[in-house]
Amino acid sequence: MFDKIFDKEPCNTGRQLEIDLSKTGMLLELVLCHAFILCSSDERLLSGIPYLMDSVIGGPLGAPGFMIAMGIGMIYTRHNTPKDFAKRGVILGVLSLVLNLCRFTIPYLIGYLITGDSEKYLSCLVYMTFENDILMFASLSFLLMALLRHFDLKPLVILAIGFAMSIAATLLNGIDFGNDVLNIIFGCFIGTEDAAGNVCSYFTLFNWFVIVAFGYVYGHYYTRVKDKTRFHLVFDIPALILTIIFLSTRMTARAGVFGEGQLCYYHITTIDILGALAAGVARMGVFYVLSLFVPDIIKRFGKEAASNVTSVYSIQWVLIVVIADLILYISRGTSELTDIQIIILALCILTVSLILAHFYKSFKRSRRELNEKKTQSVV
Repeated sequence: MFDKIFDKEPCNTGRQLEIDLSKTGMLLELVLCHAFILCSSDERLLSGIPYLMDSVIGGPLGAPGFMIAMGIGMIYTRHNTPKDFAKRGVILGVLSLVLNLCRFTIPYLIGYLITGDSEKYLSCLVYMTFENDILMFASLSFLLMALLRHFDLKPLVILAIGFAMSIAATLLNGIDFGNDVLNIIFGCFIGTEDAAGNVCSYFTLFNWFVIVAFGYVYGHYYTRVKDKTRFHLVFDIPALILTIIFLSTRMTARAGVFGEGQLCYYHITTIDILGALAAGVARMGVFYVLSLFVPDIIKRFGKEAASNVTSVYSIQWVLIVVIADLILYISRGTSELTDIQIIILALCILTVSLILAHFYKSFKRSRRELNEKKTQSVV
């Protein structure tokens, strides 16, 4: 059966529409998730649409999808040498720190200067400035992958290393090093928390890297798929069934990533990793089916949006924080909005982010072309 699905050599190369559409869908989901988190009370996030957006869409169906796409992209990119990966890792690390300054440090200092509310704007500012969000995780993942590629390790070996890291992280979760600086540094790699039980680490390398490694393996074999329809029927339907079982059992019991607090998600265990991987595979099948029917204008839009994921992600975060924690909080005394208002706000923020990302990409392209012309004229 597998010889009807896979070729011995890569034959399915180039941009993959279903992956572009999946990433575009994830952009909408993440903006909705972030908007609901910042514009809802903790009580509202425990049920209804806010719970769906925060704990389900923003849980095992959210970030893991980006991580799988990241791993797939490592296979499909032309810039796939260890040096390329290391360079990308450094750039993402710097961008992560710049984003934290723009979405947290600067807005929160402005908020404090205007209101004098230190509890709102200063109490967690150090942690937020050095927060290891998904961009820092991506940075460390590219750097680790550069090292693994340097030793020419096979994709399945890399996946095995990822699972070993996940198991180790599951056993080590919740360590307190007794020092804020150490909690922040080591929190980039394993789940740390301080004596008060606050989260000091978010997307930790050891907890989450296995998802990137899985995407890398997925991409390795996907380039060899000669019958996409058969591939998705064979692999995605079982994955969809497993996803339904995972969501129904864990959500009902409020167990694992669906438990209370942030630790249960950000310090994800290996069991929940398996559920997230099943959901990621099932998602690919859904968007493959959609890719067969969408009009050309949606295809072009998906390709454009998917190529600007990092820019859109960064822009939407700055906009959401400034609107919720500065404009709304200072003018109304609260950031809370109704569900409908949050959805409208999220759609507006996504639209603005996509437009700004498009112009930023055009600006970079024009500068690159100008530099190339200058170089040619000198030669």
